[in-house]
Amino acid sequence: MDLLLCDLLLQMGYITDNKPETGNRQYGVDIRAHNKWEILLCVVKQGNLKRNNWDSGKNAVRQSLNDIKDVYIELIKGKEREKKLRIVVATNGVIDEAVRPNWEGYKSQNVVWNGMEVNIEFWGIDELVDYIQKYLFDEHIFGAEMQRLLRRALYYTGEPDYRKGYFECIIDSYIAQFNNKDVPKVQKKKLAGLYLASQMVAQYAAETGTYKISVNVTEYLIIRYWKYMLEYNYLGKSQYVEWLHKFLFAYEKWNQKYFEEVRYCCEGKNRIPLYNPVEQRVMLYEMLGYLVSYAYYLSFQKEYNIEAQKKCRQIQDSIISLINNYSQYPYAPYDQHVGIISMLYRFLGKMGRTEDIECLLQYQCIRLAYYYIIYKKYPTAQDTFEDAINIHMGFQTEDYLTSGFWGTMMEWIVLMEQKDLYQQLYLFLKEDLAKVTKCVWFLRAEEEASFYDAYAMNSVGEGMSISEEKTFEELKEKVLFCLKQYEGEKFSFEEYSFEPLEFIVCRYYGYLVRVKKE
Repeated sequence: MDLLLCDLLLQMGYITDNKPETGNRQYGVDIRAHNKWEILLCVVKQGNLKRNNWDSGKNAVRQSLNDIKDVYIELIKGKEREKKLRIVVATNGVIDEAVRPNWEGYKSQNVVWNGMEVNIEFWGIDELVDYIQKYLFDEHIFGAEMQRLLRRALYYTGEPDYRKGYFECIIDSYIAQFNNKDVPKVQKKKLAGLYLASQMVAQYAAETGTYKISVNVTEYLIIRYWKYMLEYNYLGKSQYVEWLHKFLFAYEKWNQKYFEEVRYCCEGKNRIPLYNPVEQRVMLYEMLGYLVSYAYYLSFQKEYNIEAQKKCRQIQDSIISLINNYSQYPYAPYDQHVGIISMLYRFLGKMGRTEDIECLLQYQCIRLAYYYIIYKKYPTAQDTFEDAINIHMGFQTEDYLTSGFWGTMMEWIVLMEQKDLYQQLYLFLKEDLAKVTKCVWFLRAEEEASFYDAYAMNSVGEGMSISEEKTFEELKEKVLFCLKQYEGEKFSFEEYSFEPLEFIVCRYYGYLVRVKKE
């Protein structure tokens, strides 16, 4: 609310004198602003203005106004006293009818304070909506079509099959209206509109308890905004990077909310609802994807941010508990889940837990080989719930012909020097999976812009297969040769020190992160 008001006041032609922070009130004032003719002081409250918060307790509205009248007014000196004084009580609610006589009476009795003209106003939810539409939303962008998209995005947030397309259209529509010829004020208005519209959907989803939608909205916002900055060469320009920091603040907030909500399921056995075994494994990998990508993001802040270090450790412990508490972990339901597994290995490597990577690699590969040999069960290459169910039930499915899972696992086996593991798996890979092509995918830096779009793994990059070799040394030579062809590729998120973006993109779209040691 404080931050929204600061953006709003700026567009209304005021200059804010303070950065709002929790508990940082000064004699009743939460936000101070001014222009050539006025001094504007904001008292910010939550919810409706009722009897219990009008004149009851030290944080009551009337007490805050009296603090301004009795103390703060004395701090205004010199020519500033010639300006009009505008006092705004701002809430995201309304005035109860029972309090309205008290409010109107207070206003009529307080028109001059210590020689300064005073105008006291109430900005409730209705006034805020009007001001936001007038000053923060561009009339063309927030027209009938945008309103329709926004209503649909909000309406379906409580549905179990919520589609990302609802909010993707809103974010894409805003970014399509950006113009590098816009003056700074127009740029800021459009960026503010983008931020407010996206976070309106995120907040609405949060109020239904569906925090993963809140995370998804903000992930997509960051992905598309980064692509915009990349294409227009704005990555080094501070006025654009400042907005990226705002978007990342929202990303942290919603991920933290999501973590707090699912932490209970991670830290105890069989707490993920068991409707059927496949659905439980899908939910397990979904949670793992959100937690690993967020923990990896925090791992880049922990060296200079104690709070981020604490959060990163907490999430790391919950990830380890999630794996330990669910014996279903080795059997990933979808072939694309190897992307989440690679994210997990890279995160553990960054945290210095190399032995854990080796242990998990051995555990998962041996178990999945066993499942296939005995039960003909495997992660479905179709990446669909229906196909995963059919494989689990032993029903007829399409032939097992391609696997990104085993191609990527062979890369990790080489990178982690797992010679004994490869020797154990050799006959399985050679004979049981003789008809299965073990795939890997690489992307060149020149194709990076497409990385931020859906279906990039189908349209750009280079796919290749890794065949099993008779000895570990021969396999190692082949895999390292492939990796060496791409080790010089440097992407914008590395050049501008935002390595976690790779994880954000891959988690959102289901892509493969690069296989490498951290």
